[in-house]
Amino acid sequence: MAVQAERDGTSGAAQNAALLLKVAQTMSKLGIAPLPRNYELFYEALCGQAPALSRDISALVPGVSQAQLDQIGTRHGLVGHSMLAADKARTGAAETIATLSKSLQKHITKKETFAASLQAFIARLESDPVVGMSDFADDAHRFGHAAAALLKEERAFAGAVEEMAGQLRDTTISLDASRKALTRDPVTGLPNRAAFSTRLASLFSDEVDASPSALILVSIDGLLELGENHGPGVIDKVLKKLAPLFKKSIKKNDFVGRIASDEFAFLFGDVSADNASAIAGRFQASVAAIEIALPGRAFTRQAVTLSAGIAMSQSATGAADLFQQADLALKTVRANGGAGLLVFSSAIGSQSRKSRGSFVA
Repeated sequence: MAVQAERDGTSGAAQNAALLLKVAQTMSKLGIAPLPRNYELFYEALCGQAPALSRDISALVPGVSQAQLDQIGTRHGLVGHSMLAADKARTGAAETIATLSKSLQKHITKKETFAASLQAFIARLESDPVVGMSDFADDAHRFGHAAAALLKEERAFAGAVEEMAGQLRDTTISLDASRKALTRDPVTGLPNRAAFSTRLASLFSDEVDASPSALILVSIDGLLELGENHGPGVIDKVLKKLAPLFKKSIKKNDFVGRIASDEFAFLFGDVSADNASAIAGRFQASVAAIEIALPGRAFTRQAVTLSAGIAMSQSATGAADLFQQADLALKTVRANGGAGLLVFSSAIGSQSRKSRGSFVA
């Protein structure tokens, strides 16, 4: 069964290589610059898991501008483009603050100059009480004009400050949206793989209580086949049904995220292997009960199943080891036909190492 898992992995690598070649050819045909974020954009569009993005990309013509590509990537919440949007927002905020600081300094300088002139006039009055009426009138007139000009500038400055405050509020909103896009899956709204990696690493930080935790990796069996047979829109519909179901299944301090096209990851604290197995069993029952309407088939319903691989934090040396254990358990289940669950054990690890050796040989 582990040999089958290795062969499945080899087949998957070949499919991925073919997809990467298609990405490169499509970008070359359209004259797209070979930037990392552009590769990400076309990969996500051509892999068939994001129908709305696929439609946007299929509508492109040769000569499309980088600005248009960035707009598409940002709208669909791709990581590379969200980082670009965040960088632009930060740059805009820095420029706004610099402009405000410069205006404030200029305004302060004018106030200080006016105050100094006024102080000098008062000092002259005190030293020469019998100053001429004409001199007094001239100075008073000049200070009146200066005060009026200063008041006008004060109002203009207040308006500029309010406008810049609005720009900073917009920047904050943009940064929040970019931050969310960097850590959220755009289809389900669940945390994405980046957020999962951060949370998984935190399990092994010194500050975290060393109570037993379980990592459950699940795959939705048959989901990708549904997309191939009935269009990628069906996949999105299934994912949007799964997301609220999975959210309801976790407690406040637990975690669920979408980490691949058909895979989700769960982290549960203070649970035993038996507890984790029971939780995975409930997931299987809930997923099996979902009915999926197929396009163009009003009376036909399709179902999917769930496979789960479980690993316990006590048996792992770190985050990468824990993930590898759960992933190996999941692959073993899938190699046996799926729709099952398995807790990682040393025997599974040993069998996998032996199988890899025989497969390579």
